[in-house]
Amino acid sequence: MHSNETWTPTQEDIEWTKKVVKGLVSGQDWMEGEMAFRKTGEEELTLLTRTERAYLALERVQTILEIIGWHLKTDTAKIIPDDPQAAAEAIQDEVQGWVCPACKEVHVVDMDLENVRWKEMGNTVYVDEEGNSMEQDRWVVAVTCACKEELFLSPDDYYLAAGDINFYRWIYEDNGKTWVARALSNEEIIARVDETKPSLVWKYGNDQHLGTTFQGSTVPPHMRGTYCTFSRLTAGEEEE
Repeated sequence: MHSNETWTPTQEDIEWTKKVVKGLVSGQDWMEGEMAFRKTGEEELTLLTRTERAYLALERVQTILEIIGWHLKTDTAKIIPDDPQAAAEAIQDEVQGWVCPACKEVHVVDMDLENVRWKEMGNTVYVDEEGNSMEQDRWVVAVTCACKEELFLSPDDYYLAAGDINFYRWIYEDNGKTWVARALSNEEIIARVDETKPSLVWKYGNDQHLGTTFQGSTVPPHMRGTYCTFSRLTAGEEEE
């Protein structure tokens, strides 16, 4: 256990933290340095994740929360090792152990991680050094277990479980049809540029550049700015 007895927060520290936490709504996340918190009660935060080296920063946050009368839960937090290789191994071990909370039998890695849906659910608060709050859409990935239970994974957790190829794949609806947008790799983009004449324009149904919205749907943040190729999705299978 590391002592934080020598550190005393300034009034500015206290007021800044108070401004941040009082601006949160239930279920909203707060990212601070190498720590992630979520508001889980009227005056309660739950630590979601932190790195090993963030222990002093966490103790300082906890000290301030105690001063302003807030409770911090830390017992279920994920501790990420500082060593990159150890962190990767620890995360992979954890991912392999994730199971459906309903049936408690099917592992997440064994679920259909290809045909998932990205959804907006609330928002996340980011705070700059001046204490200004900035809200961003909170995205989750809906994964369906064989027992029909719907699980919501964070984008980071989905990436760990599903891998790079599935992560850059977005399923959306347009005019009663289901489409799959797959982000092109750098190699694919270079190949297309080399084979495309300057006067030609990429058209829908082939390759398109995604912005904030596309065909009436909001594009998940990680897909914005990518060039994608498209295919129809019917009865769980792609049609080129």
